[in-house]
Amino acid sequence: MTNRSHLRIRRPATPNTTRAIRHVLVAFLTAIGVDEDSRDDIQTAVGEALANAAEHAYEGTEIGQIELAVEVGENSLCVDVIDEGNFIERDRRPGRGFGLTIVRAIARDVSVDRRGGTRVRMVFDTGHLPV
Repeated sequence: MTNRSHLRIRRPATPNTTRAIRHVLVAFLTAIGVDEDSRDDIQTAVGEALANAAEHAYEGTEIGQIELAVEVGENSLCVDVIDEGNFIERDRRPGRGFGLTIVRAIARDVSVDRRGGTRVRMVFDTGHLPV
């Protein structure tokens, strides 16, 4: 059995928390050897998913939790952003509504599971990483 690197953080869904989680993510990506360009892309995509969760998941209710889960594969990274709120499809507003579009432009694969909250799963190609 291979022990693979992973990261899991669960915190309140606030803008300050999402910034802190992004900083931890970048430190983790640096520690496992992800190159700077890939780190920037991953941080951008994950940051969009985190911001969406913090802004929309618990709209009109008490602030809930968001979770970041990262699993490192030999040539890829699987990142989940999870909340227990409600995913709401919205009409586009000027200058808004590009989060998932940005995520899909960066990640190799993206899926959104809306059962029991929302899980945005992003898979990124990283090249060979020591796991």
